Amino acid sequence: MALLEVSSLRAGYEGIPVVFGVDLEVNEGEVVALLGSNGAGKPTMLRAISGMIKPMSGGIAFDGRQIGGIAAEKITRAGLIHVPQGRGIFPSLGVEESLRLAAAMARVPRSELPAGLDEAYAMFPRLKERRTQAAGTLSGGEQQMLTIARGLISRPKLLMIDEMSQGLAPSLVADLFAIVSTFPERGLSVLLVEQFVGQALAVAQRAYVLKKGEVEYEGSAEKLAKDEDFVRASYLGESGEAPAPKEEAEEEVSRPAVAATTSIYESVSVSLPPALVRGLEERAAREGLDPEELVRRVVEGNLEELAGTNGTSAENGKPKPKRRRSTIGGRRRASS
Repeated sequence: MALLEVSSLRAGYEGIPVVFGVDLEVNEGEVVALLGSNGAGKPTMLRAISGMIKPMSGGIAFDGRQIGGIAAEKITRAGLIHVPQGRGIFPSLGVEESLRLAAAMARVPRSELPAGLDEAYAMFPRLKERRTQAAGTLSGGEQQMLTIARGLISRPKLLMIDEMSQGLAPSLVADLFAIVSTFPERGLSVLLVEQFVGQALAVAQRAYVLKKGEVEYEGSAEKLAKDEDFVRASYLGESGEAPAPKEEAEEEVSRPAVAATTSIYESVSVSLPPALVRGLEERAAREGLDPEELVRRVVEGNLEELAGTNGTSAENGKPKPKRRRSTIGGRRRASS
């Protein structure tokens, strides 16, 4: 039985799917690479698995237990740790304070904490040298080490790492991959989302490639690594430095554009990931709307909610009257 088994997963945001019926497995003691271009749906996959967002449909089983839709903290305590893109450190906390906080949040018994700290420092000696230093003053590579160490402090069964090489020099990236390659020896499985395709495939046993929210390739990492055209053209490559950081769901040059208008703002053009465009089109078809009209309604509804939060009208800046909530077309909309 696989440690992690994802079946027919459909997930997204605001009722708009980004991932469409994806199947994925991670076995015990295995490193699996999850690859794909920006906008393919990789972070959405990890967020749905770790409980950061609720799946729309499909199943997620971890260690023999269904976890789809349960609270993220319960999934974490079950032994599945998500290390998201962006590090998310507390700048004013010291290195060891950060590790102790992560242990407390994971409910690591106090009797096990010293061993956990020793293991983290053995894996990342630089962190031991800087154990009293504020996390915000560490280098980018050291901050990434701290981020991974926080995930390891609770001794998880599966670690999901999203873009650990982002913004780092190649020498530091190589060091991190060398460490990840040792995780299976420690009984730790890894699901790795990574922009350095060649190095990710070198440490992985199997790989999945997502395209527009669907699995385009599933199989041997070694076999995929021999596909020179794929590695060379894979936007993620090995040409010196990692590409400039990009937010998966918001940015990409040459993505399809959707025009959006509201009654109080002029027309704008926004670029969306291909998988998100597909999700918009599906939802628009269900609701009998033009995709541009659906975008307009979603944006307008969010602007109204934001203005309501601030207690002012988006149109004239004056205090807004209290509003009751109603559901229209599957979305909660404010009505006077």
